[in-house]
Amino acid sequence: MKRFLVLVVALIISGMAVAQSSPYRLRVLSWSCLAFPRGVLIQGTVRNISSRPLQDLRVNARIIGPGLRMATNSAPLQDRNLLPGESARFELRIRTNFDTVSRCELWFRNPKVIQIATLVPNPR
Repeated sequence: MKRFLVLVVALIISGMAVAQSSPYRLRVLSWSCLAFPRGVLIQGTVRNISSRPLQDLRVNARIIGPGLRMATNSAPLQDRNLLPGESARFELRIRTNFDTVSRCELWFRNPKVIQIATLVPNPR
């Protein structure tokens, strides 16, 4: 019985993996994270790589500075609604109380989803 249950669970999991073409819905084509005194400017382009439209998109970022100090902010995309295959530009300014940036983190969301699965390359 135990072997049968393990086999059934394995078949269900493998079937779910085959049914999903890609877990990602967005792909960041390019982006930059430029530090300036007391702030950061993040700009880039994102594309909807899913088969469904995405609505009310927001770009979110977290800036990590020295001593693990953090600053976050979010902003709507220039084109908030993306049909499959469409791209949109984004821009986000974040005020910080530190002058150097250790790391920039980027993600996207809308009111229905906490975080949309996104392929994000390293910033340029």
